[in-house]
Amino acid sequence: MIKRIAFVWCISLGMIIHGYAREKPTLENEIYRITVVSQRNTVKTVRIERDGVAREVRPQLMVWYMADDPGYGRGNLDVGNTPVAVWRKKGESPVRNIWQVGAPVRAQATSASKSGQSIRFSFPHDQQFQVTLVLSLAPGATEPVFSWELEALADGWYSVAFTGLKEQKPETLDFLYQPLVWSWKRFPAEPVLTPEAFATTASVFTNSRQLTEGLVVPPEEIPYRFATFDNSLFGLALHDGDGQAKPVVFAPVLGGHGSALKAGQQASFSCTYFIKDGGWEAGVQYLYKDILKYRSERRNATVSLNQTFENMVDYAMNDFYAGWVEDLKGADYRFDVPGTVKNVSALHPLSVALTTGSPDIYRRRAVPMIAYLMSREKYLYAISEDITQQNPSHFLKGPCMEISELVSLDLMTGRRNPAFSKETDRIFGKVRQLNLVTETGGETWQDYLAKYRMNRADDLLQHAVTLADAYLERFVSNYPEDFTSSAGLKDRQASFVTDYTNQWYDLLELYEETGYERYLKSAETGARQMLLWMRSNPMAPDSAIRVNEGNRVEGVFPGRRFKPNSYDFQEYNTSTEIQEQEIEAWRTSLVGLPPEAPSTYRYGPVMLTHHAAWMLRLARLTGDNTFRDAAYNAVLGRYANFPGYYFTSFGTNVYQQEDYPLHPYLDVKYNAIFYNHIWPHIALLQDFLISDAYLRSDGRVDFPSAYSFGYAFLTSKVYGHKPGKIFGHEGVYPWLPKRPFTLIDPMLNYVLGRSGTDTYAVLMNTSDQLVSGPLVFNQDAVKWNTGREYEVERYQGDAVSSSRMKNGTLSVEVPANGLTVVRIIGLKNDVTLQVDSVTADNIQQGYFRKQVDGAGTITGMLIGIADDYTEAFVYTDATEKQVQQVELQYRQGNGTWETLTDQGYPFEFSWRVDMSKDLWVRLKATDVNGKTIETESFQLK
Repeated sequence: MIKRIAFVWCISLGMIIHGYAREKPTLENEIYRITVVSQRNTVKTVRIERDGVAREVRPQLMVWYMADDPGYGRGNLDVGNTPVAVWRKKGESPVRNIWQVGAPVRAQATSASKSGQSIRFSFPHDQQFQVTLVLSLAPGATEPVFSWELEALADGWYSVAFTGLKEQKPETLDFLYQPLVWSWKRFPAEPVLTPEAFATTASVFTNSRQLTEGLVVPPEEIPYRFATFDNSLFGLALHDGDGQAKPVVFAPVLGGHGSALKAGQQASFSCTYFIKDGGWEAGVQYLYKDILKYRSERRNATVSLNQTFENMVDYAMNDFYAGWVEDLKGADYRFDVPGTVKNVSALHPLSVALTTGSPDIYRRRAVPMIAYLMSREKYLYAISEDITQQNPSHFLKGPCMEISELVSLDLMTGRRNPAFSKETDRIFGKVRQLNLVTETGGETWQDYLAKYRMNRADDLLQHAVTLADAYLERFVSNYPEDFTSSAGLKDRQASFVTDYTNQWYDLLELYEETGYERYLKSAETGARQMLLWMRSNPMAPDSAIRVNEGNRVEGVFPGRRFKPNSYDFQEYNTSTEIQEQEIEAWRTSLVGLPPEAPSTYRYGPVMLTHHAAWMLRLARLTGDNTFRDAAYNAVLGRYANFPGYYFTSFGTNVYQQEDYPLHPYLDVKYNAIFYNHIWPHIALLQDFLISDAYLRSDGRVDFPSAYSFGYAFLTSKVYGHKPGKIFGHEGVYPWLPKRPFTLIDPMLNYVLGRSGTDTYAVLMNTSDQLVSGPLVFNQDAVKWNTGREYEVERYQGDAVSSSRMKNGTLSVEVPANGLTVVRIIGLKNDVTLQVDSVTADNIQQGYFRKQVDGAGTITGMLIGIADDYTEAFVYTDATEKQVQQVELQYRQGNGTWETLTDQGYPFEFSWRVDMSKDLWVRLKATDVNGKTIETESFQLK
C-alpha cells in the first residue's frame, strides 16, 4: 500500500513538473528572454526581459465582426484639422471612437505551445471567427514579433487589434507617440485611430521611467505604394477607450481594405514589439537604426544637385514660367488665392546673387523683393480689398519682415542701408501678423538675438539668453500637453509641421552664437521629435519600378482655382502625357519627406525640405548619422528643376524632368505650383550644399551665414556676404558660378571657393562608388590663364598631396560617399557683384519716413550693396480710395528735376541712383477729389 501511494505520488509529481514545463515555454536570443506565464486554463501573460528590465504583455486580441458595412472613411479633428478614421453607418452619426464601433470581442489566449523560435497561442472558438496568435523571436539581436491570423466563419467585415500591452496613466508618461500629431505629452483626447495613410513612422509607443515600450509595423507588412484611406492595411492607436495609454495595432482596419471577408477567407498581420532603456530619444534612435533599419537610400540621379540648382535659378529668372509679376514685385499666388502675389524672403535671391556673382539676380529679384517686403503689410498682397482668402493685406504698411530678416539684410548689404536698422528700432517689440493670422514679434528671444547681431550689445544677448532659458523651461524641460504652437506666442494652435516640435532651428542659431550646450541639446531633442514626422516607410526595394504606366500620369489635384475668395477647384484634365519607363525604385521613394501640415497630408508630403540642411549641421555637431541619413533622403536625387509641391504617387517621375516647370501655369499639371516657393527652394539647395561640405569635411569647410527666417517652415541659412575658411585657409568666399567645369559624374556635388589669390573646389560624392577622372574647367566661368600651369593642393581627410593643373584640366578622385578638396594656387577669380561696406556716418540720410496729410505716410530709402548697385525706393501707403495719382520728382546733385508718375495703386517708385551725388525727392499726389498735395523735399544721401 505504501509502495502504491509512493508510486501514485511520483506520477502526480511528474505530471506537475511536466505540466509546469508545458505552461512556461521560453524563447531567447542575444537581447531578449521571453517566458509564458499561465494560470489554470488561461495564458496569463508573456514576460519579456531585456537588459534587466521585464515587462508583462498579454497574448490578447480584440476582434470586430459586423455583418453590415461599418461605413469606414476619413474624418478630421479640430487639432490641426488632423485626419483620423471615422465610421458612418447609414442613418447614424459618425463615430471616431473605434472601441464604440460594433461589439468587439476580447480574445484571451487559453493555451500556448512552443515550436522552434515561436510560441503559438490558441483562443476560444467564436461563432463568427477563429483567431491564432504567434510570438516569434529570431536568433541574434532582433525584436519579438506578434503575428495573428483570423479565419472568417461568416461573411462580413472584420478587424483584429493586438491589445496586449499594459495600460498606463497618461500623466505618468514622459513621452508618447501616435502619428501624426500626438507626441511629447500630447495624449489623444479621444480614442482615435491613425490609418496607415497618415503613419509617417509606423509605430506607436510610450516612454516612462527611462523605458520606451511600443509596437512597430515591420517593413515587410508595408507594400511599396502610396497609402490612402482606402487602401490602408493597418491602423495605430494609443487611447484605449478608458482614458489610459496603450499602444495598439489594428489590421485590417474595420471597413477598410481587406476587412470584408467571405466565410473561409483569412486575414493575417504582424507587429514588432520593442523595449529600450533610457529616455525617449534613445528609444527613437533605436527604433530608426535597429528596428526600421533606417538608412540613406538616395544619391544623385540624372543630374548633380548643382545642376538642379542652376536649372532652378534659370527657371526663377524667367518671368513668364516662374510667375513673376514685375509691376507688383512679387510671385503670382494664383494656385491658392487668385488675385494675389506673395514673397517669402528677399535674402534668398540676395544671397544667390552674391554666391553666383549675378548682377541680374540682384537687380531683377533681390532689390524688388526687398522693396516689396519693406513696404507691404503682409507677405500675401491682394490687388483688391475684396479678396479675403488666406487673410491677405491690400496695404503698404510694412515692413512685412521679421526682425531677423531686417538684421540679416543690414548685415548682408554691408550696413549701407539705414532703413533696415531704423525699421528694426521702429517695430521692435510689436506683435504683428505677417502670414495668415499668425502673430509674430513681441520682444521674443529670437528678436533679441537678431538685434544683438546687428548691434553686438551684450545686454541684448543676455536678454536673448534669459528669454530662451524661459522658453526651454516651458517647451523643452516640460513637454507640451496641448497643441499650442512651439513659438509660444499668444497660445497659437500648431499648424505647420515645425509648429509641433520646439524651435530647434533658432536654438541651433543661439548655440552657434553662445556656445552653450543646453541649446544644442535642446535643438537635438526638437530635431529628433521632428524625425517622427518625416516619412520612414516604406523604404524602396532594391529593384526597378515601372512609372508612367499607360504613358499618362494623373494629377494630384482635380483642377485649379480661378475664382477669388473660393477654394473650389474648377475641374479640367490635369493628367500629363509622359512615356512609360523603368527606373530604380529608390528614385520614387518618399522616405525622408515631411507633411506640410496634418490637414494637407492627404495630398502627400512636400519636397520643400528646409530641415535637411539643419540636420546636416546637427549631424556634424552631435555625431548622429540618423540626421545625416534623413537629410540625404530629403534632397538627393529627387528633382532636376523646381518640382512643385505635394506628391502622392510612387508611379511617376514626371516632376523629376528638367523641363517640368518650363510650361505655362495651366500646363504644369501634376501637382501644385506655388511660385513664391521657388526662391526658398533655391536657398535650401544652396544651404544643403554648403552644410554638406561642412559635415563631410568635419567642419573644415565653413562659411559664415546670415539667418533667413521664412514663415511656416521655410527657414534657411544664407551666404555670400562674408568669407570663411577651407582646410585652414581663411578669407574664402563661397562661390557657385554657372557650369564652372565639365563634371566627371552626376554623382558629384560641389561648392567652389574664391579668395584674393586662389580658387577652391569642394567635391562631394553621393554614391557608394569611387568617382575619378578629369575636371575640365570652363575658362569663361573660372578664369584660368592659357599656357599657365597651376600648383594644386589636394585634401582628403587629414591627408594633403600636391599635383598640377594644365590647360584647365585637373585629375581628381573622390572616395565613395566622401569628399575631396582641391586648392588651385594662384588662380584668382573676382566677381563684379560684391558687398562694399561703409561706415555708419556715411549713410545716416539714406532713409526717411513722413506722414503727409492727404498723401499718406511717405517712406523713402536707399537699397544697395555698393555704389554701383544702389537704387532708391519711395512709396506712400495712401490707397486708391485716397489718391488717384502720384508724381515723384527727384534731382541728383545740381541737376534738373526728373519726374516719374504712377497712376495706379500701389504708388511706389524705384530707380537707380548715382551715389556720388546727393539725391533729393519730393512728391505731388492728386487725391480722389482732384486736389493736389505737394510734399517737402527729402534728402537721400
